Amino acid sequence: MVRSIRAAMTAAGLAAAAVLTTGASADEAKAPPKSVPPGVPLVLTVSGKVKYTFDPAPLTADAYKKAIDNAAKPGKKGLGFGGKLPNPPVVDLTVELKNTSDKALTVWTKGDPVVLTLNLAGAGSANLDPPIAMTQEFRIPQETKLEPGKSYSWPVKQLKSGMRGATHYSYWTGPGEYELTASLRTGVQPVPKGATDNDGFGVVTLTSVPLKLTVEGK
Repeated sequence: MVRSIRAAMTAAGLAAAAVLTTGASADEAKAPPKSVPPGVPLVLTVSGKVKYTFDPAPLTADAYKKAIDNAAKPGKKGLGFGGKLPNPPVVDLTVELKNTSDKALTVWTKGDPVVLTLNLAGAGSANLDPPIAMTQEFRIPQETKLEPGKSYSWPVKQLKSGMRGATHYSYWTGPGEYELTASLRTGVQPVPKGATDNDGFGVVTLTSVPLKLTVEGK
């Protein structure tokens, strides 16, 4: 089982190249909840506190934005392996996975094959994948049984996500209106139609409806 699951993972999940997305329109993020393949009886949602205060301390607002913009450039001193990239914003959110079928499902909820990724959209948003040093052991998936209508939740206290909750940073770089979308790669049993079978679990990706966030100045 471990060998086949490990084969399904990509090396990019362990040490991603720097990628930066800025200035995306919040309207572009609007989409209904979806699954790949279509028709998976699981729904992913994001909820919680929706109003925050922009606080770049100890940096100035300009220095904070510049540090994030520069982080996408290869070879920058502040990027990865002990660098000083600004900490992503602190939030108070919950990502919830709900079984919408009339039968019990077993879902991977922890381990390396389970990747929860948060993406922020809106003018002044930034999503960054810095190279992160990680230990090389493979963390096998842990299973959770979800009865019909039941849910599993992940608390989100910072806009840091991705592989092991550590490889994808999201930022707002000033006051404004933003939208946050969650995406979850996991495995579910029974295997949904159209999903790749991995030791009896179907590998699926679920995406939430965007959650609107308001960031105010101090």
